[in-house]
Amino acid sequence: MRFKDLYDLVEREFQQPPVNFDRLRELINGYHPSVGRVELYAVKFEEQNHQAHYRLVGYDRSSAYDEEFIVAQIRYCEGLDEHPRARRFALTKELMHVFDSEETMTNTREKFFELLKEIQDRPLPEHRTGAFNTELDSRWMAAIILCPKHLRDQYVEEFKSGDLQPFEIAEAFRIPEWVVPILMGDYYDIVFDKLVK
Repeated sequence: MRFKDLYDLVEREFQQPPVNFDRLRELINGYHPSVGRVELYAVKFEEQNHQAHYRLVGYDRSSAYDEEFIVAQIRYCEGLDEHPRARRFALTKELMHVFDSEETMTNTREKFFELLKEIQDRPLPEHRTGAFNTELDSRWMAAIILCPKHLRDQYVEEFKSGDLQPFEIAEAFRIPEWVVPILMGDYYDIVFDKLVK
């Protein structure tokens, strides 16, 4: 399964917002060739950081006769439970890591800390690693899958004219308000063409 395949399923299934996160998990579980289960775990941190992290944890099978599949986990700061829209976006962003290639996965402690340092440093494009680029891509994938083009386009003109405010679009799509200007901008179409077409 590619991101485009997931997008096509969502586009056919959802004719109005919001796109359901649990349904996205079901689609990944049902159609992704290797990831057969995605588990969610809330984690308590001394300081709330509102972050989430995707990782592959092992293999399982439904029965002794079935093929093995990969089990993935998304662990998230329990503080996100108090912010449903932010939680939904963060979990969806992490879910998009099922599309990472082997070489861009942060599947070791060293790679994870390397990525954290890179996120802190915000390197120039020519110095970015594949793992950092997939972080950026996963944010766009989350935005596009939660706000598919056929639904998003219905709101663009009213947003640009000022007839619709960001909070109204955020409410319709159940996303954080800070995501709305990004979605309603012209760059959405460029990224959409790159990731979906």
